[in-house]
Amino acid sequence: MPRILHTSDWHLGLELGGHSRLSEQELFLEWLLGTCRDQRIDALVVCGDIFDVLHPPVEAQSLLARFLVEFHQTLPVAQAVLVAGNHDSPARLEAPSPFTDALGRIRLIGHWRAEKPDDHLVPLANPDGSIGAICLAVPFLRSQDLVCRLEPDQSPEDARGQAIRRVYELLATRAVERYPGIPVICTGHLTLAGTQKAGSERILIGGVESVPLAAVASGATYTALGHIHRMQTVGSDQVRYSGSPLAMDFDEIRHAHGVVCVQIHPDSPPDIETIEVPAPVRLLRLGGADVDWEGLSQSVQSIDWEPARGLPRALQPLVELSFREDGPVVDLRERTEALLANLPARLVGAPKLHRASLADDSPLRVQTDLGGPDAPISVLEGHWMRRHGQAPPPDLVTCFLEAVETVRAGETP
Repeated sequence: MPRILHTSDWHLGLELGGHSRLSEQELFLEWLLGTCRDQRIDALVVCGDIFDVLHPPVEAQSLLARFLVEFHQTLPVAQAVLVAGNHDSPARLEAPSPFTDALGRIRLIGHWRAEKPDDHLVPLANPDGSIGAICLAVPFLRSQDLVCRLEPDQSPEDARGQAIRRVYELLATRAVERYPGIPVICTGHLTLAGTQKAGSERILIGGVESVPLAAVASGATYTALGHIHRMQTVGSDQVRYSGSPLAMDFDEIRHAHGVVCVQIHPDSPPDIETIEVPAPVRLLRLGGADVDWEGLSQSVQSIDWEPARGLPRALQPLVELSFREDGPVVDLRERTEALLANLPARLVGAPKLHRASLADDSPLRVQTDLGGPDAPISVLEGHWMRRHGQAPPPDLVTCFLEAVETVRAGETP
């Protein structure tokens, strides 16, 4: 029976604080290719968010194309099924399909094809060439993909959940009719009820949050999920998020990152193994709300920087700094530059300031009426004051006010 590697949320083209992550992602794909070879997989299933944005940089698109070619060359009889996530452009993901069709055994599925549901049934072959499983290859379902029937006393969220259930029920029925007795593998890019988020996932505006487990995984031998960056099971061992292979931001360094290897059996539950992905770049969060500048300096100096000195700039540690400061902050940029001088570190953003509770008459406290006409500039000034200890620069205020007026006029800035 087929051996499957499940992964998701690559976010190719991601930047963190202006620093490209492509070099890290290239190393991950090299590792993934080697792991697919070493694990002797029969199918690679990628459950969405292959790219980070709808219009990814050319370098990110080229990286995916090279990986698919190398995957085919390294494992010529293995299959790859990639479905779109909410970050992906369905059309852009499917654009290379003529080339992947020519390579063979690679399916790129960006759109939901309600008029051709059988296009989403992808047979996965055993090592001997026979059909070992049927993959229900379902991309991220947007509002326009769903037929929602709002019943009396039913919330729109429940109606969307029912619409998703009908999609999976349709495909499951078609799979049983066309391939009776063959195990079913589901894919999905959504949030199942009861999941724990990692923190950096984008809210699915116009999409679906908290979909019931039964709407997706009923009757499936294994359900491969994407969108949630935290690796976890939902309801049973056979329903899993692989999570993001790399930490997308500093909040995600708390969680393990990996891929899932699944051995399908015809008459018993699958064997499932998680494989940790090595982190090509260290993400260091130094300081904190209870640490002053001197303590932050000591934290920086306590790090062993020597292993990073010989690395290319794109693979040196990414660093986030924060500290507590109760008074005005001066020369922050100069102090930060001096602190990190000659260190193999890439700073992500300006150091974050943590303030103690301020009295109502403190010059660092900004009162904001969120319903008033001056709310946007008040929010900006308050944020800047808390972050930098001083008022925002006049040029920044001018640009911000122009953007606010453009939005209020109903235009796109």
